[in-house]
Amino acid sequence: MPRGRKRPPQDSVDSILLAISRRDNIDPDTLSHYFDRLDEEWTEGARDKVLHLLRTHDPAAHAAAVQILTELATDFDLEELEDLVADPTVSDMAKLTLAPVLKDLNSEMADDGLIEYLNDPEAAMRQMQMRLLELVGQSELGVESVLEDILSMPLERRLGFINWLGSSHDPRAANLLIPLLENQTSKIVVAAIDALEQLGPLAAHQTIPALSYLVAHTSNRQVKEHARAVLGRLTMQSAPGTEDAAMADAQQHQLQFHEARVSFLDGTGSQMIMLSWRRPDNLLKGVNVLYQDQWGIKDCYGTDEMNIKRWGEIVSEMNDQGVGSFQTSLEFARALVAEARAVNKRTHRKLPIAYAIWRPLIEGEEPSTKKASPISIRLELPDFTPDVLQLAKRGDELYRMPEFTSWMFEPLDRLQPYIDRYWLNRGHFGAPNAGYRGRGRKSDKKQIAKLDLEAIISEAINELVDDKWRGIYEARLLRQGALFQLADRTEDVQLVSAVAAALHPGSSLPAEEQPFLRAMFRLSIEQGPFRAIAEALESSKFGPMPIKLFPGIE
Repeated sequence: MPRGRKRPPQDSVDSILLAISRRDNIDPDTLSHYFDRLDEEWTEGARDKVLHLLRTHDPAAHAAAVQILTELATDFDLEELEDLVADPTVSDMAKLTLAPVLKDLNSEMADDGLIEYLNDPEAAMRQMQMRLLELVGQSELGVESVLEDILSMPLERRLGFINWLGSSHDPRAANLLIPLLENQTSKIVVAAIDALEQLGPLAAHQTIPALSYLVAHTSNRQVKEHARAVLGRLTMQSAPGTEDAAMADAQQHQLQFHEARVSFLDGTGSQMIMLSWRRPDNLLKGVNVLYQDQWGIKDCYGTDEMNIKRWGEIVSEMNDQGVGSFQTSLEFARALVAEARAVNKRTHRKLPIAYAIWRPLIEGEEPSTKKASPISIRLELPDFTPDVLQLAKRGDELYRMPEFTSWMFEPLDRLQPYIDRYWLNRGHFGAPNAGYRGRGRKSDKKQIAKLDLEAIISEAINELVDDKWRGIYEARLLRQGALFQLADRTEDVQLVSAVAAALHPGSSLPAEEQPFLRAMFRLSIEQGPFRAIAEALESSKFGPMPIKLFPGIE
């Protein structure tokens, strides 16, 4: 399928294939340009050259071919790919490498269908397994890509693979097994614990801290007892002091912290937590954690080798896109992550698998003492004094700040009847309706419309704003204010604090009289149709509209 190009193609197909095969640090813009160039000549020889990479015995060439095919191959290429799999002169490793592409294209040769086309299935599988262990030994990203495949397997095959990892006697297998100790069924966790015990002292420096963490944090009694028993046996099998040495080794190999940044809260209560560490080669490991206050940790993704300059560019691009961020301490960011994890636990929502992989880096070591002062990630709610009341009456001024431009009423569907009423009174996208078609002055009609809107706002606030909703938005305001405090924005901190105090369920200021709430409802109602259109286009890609924007208007 055609791709939009940003600049005229210049590189030859051969030079592009060589670059992708030999370099693993191609920046996204250059890689996109390469794909555009290959796509232009796909049926004019580029596809054949990509498939030729699979006929070599070079693992790097195989990986490059699969990367390109994953991006560009369509159903029209399936016959060529299946012919390659059926060719006995093509190596088994190349065929196995191609398996994910075949699966994406719904080929009958995917999964078990591939085995009958292998020359030596057992040897090929052993070789593939060794390559997997090489991959997971390189970085967290390798672990993540392999784990996604493991978790997509049927249960029995997954258990079989976990058992093989334990019997491999390869310490790199621990990189796959340890993330399976979290957020999986008891059956999978117990199998992973047994596999780690099979690895024995070979992986003790990783296994002992991981099992200690599991014992301390799991609420499953069966898993806790099993992990404690295995931990005891591994400690006894290992040389004296192994447990302390393992913990010290983990501390010694910690990377140098580079920077933590936290985005401001958007209108849905979402916030990005960005962490980075400097590697010995001066590149960065980076992790992004998405925290949504009614869900917890909703997403997590990392990168293993980012240029420091690129990190700065990402921060700048976020600001340009209206997603500003604040530099924070590592302790502040980790406190925010800890709160997010607690929400996952309370809402019974699973953490992303990527979080389990990056968790040791994100969370660091356990606090050395429980007496350490907790890090505050939100402002203290002030008493609702007369001075605070006067400041709260300027609450609509928050909408002059870029950090609040996305703060609309949520959930939108509850506000929809009031949006419909307002726009029906105004007519289709603001055109006067039949009720306003007299010879009256235009300014009079605008005044009537304004009065109608204010009445709708009052009714909506009284109907929709309950104590639970107030509590959610009060907490969001206090978290936003904590970021302003970090940035020494004293006046903004005071205003946010006052608005939060007014919003508190025990406040003496009626909700419908609060300027912040009225500004929020006014914007939400006035921008309702446009917001619905934007969300519809985003979710359905020009499919049927999920919301009838103008009931009664055909």
